[in-house]
Amino acid sequence: MITILLPTDFSNNAKNAIFYALELYKNQEVNFILMNAFHPTHDDMANSITGGSLNDLLSQASEKQLQELIAEIKSKKQLYNKKHSFSFKSAYGSLVEIIDTFVDKHPIDLIVMGAKGMSAVEKIVFGSNTYAVIKEVDCPALVIPDKVSFSSPSTISIATDFKEIKKKNIFATLQPLVKDFKPEITLFNVTEEMKSIGTDEKQMAQSIANILDVTDIKTSYFKHEDVIYGTKEYVKQHNTSLMVLVNKKRNFFEDLFHISFTKQISFHAEIPLLILHD
Repeated sequence: MITILLPTDFSNNAKNAIFYALELYKNQEVNFILMNAFHPTHDDMANSITGGSLNDLLSQASEKQLQELIAEIKSKKQLYNKKHSFSFKSAYGSLVEIIDTFVDKHPIDLIVMGAKGMSAVEKIVFGSNTYAVIKEVDCPALVIPDKVSFSSPSTISIATDFKEIKKKNIFATLQPLVKDFKPEITLFNVTEEMKSIGTDEKQMAQSIANILDVTDIKTSYFKHEDVIYGTKEYVKQHNTSLMVLVNKKRNFFEDLFHISFTKQISFHAEIPLLILHD
């Protein structure tokens, strides 16, 4: 059974990410854990009831909303699935710290989060909770851009620098999707000068193909002078349904996102992003 953590602040984009996850894993047995992190605001403190613990009141309100959200899911025929089970976790404090602690203590296979605004990438580079989670928490994370509706992932593009990946088994996260949707998978790299696919690139593709039990993973160099514009263009030209990024500390991942403000806002991702950690 797969265990998926679904952080939520009860916003529309968080709910959209939850619904997306339910559709994506509709053929899999999944234990979904809905999580809400709460902390008092100035309004909460001003409106606190004398004689009662503010944290207790907020905890009760959080748990009630989580229970109502689970009830909403079960009430929707297109979402409710007997293969899925639901539980919830409500906790006081920082979302990132709560998730990090929870993942350390529990076997979580995937975190699914929404990204507000037009672009998952835009929100990531601006230092949102989403970026903090995928950067600090050592767990695969699927980021769903705001208002992106579910569609079967027919094409998966894995952004890579074609350098050694120490933990190739991280790609096992893709196994349920490969089994259910049989997507076309491509390893691609955006480069200023066109390069030819060599033995190393083919060996990397084959090693990942072996993990995913597929016969073929394509490899591609995509010529463009700018990695962000080039990635955007590659995704568009190849009708990518899901893009996979591998988080290598102080390597390709940071090179991709630690860029100028102009370039940051120029790349508006409109597809889900799966972040893996090497």
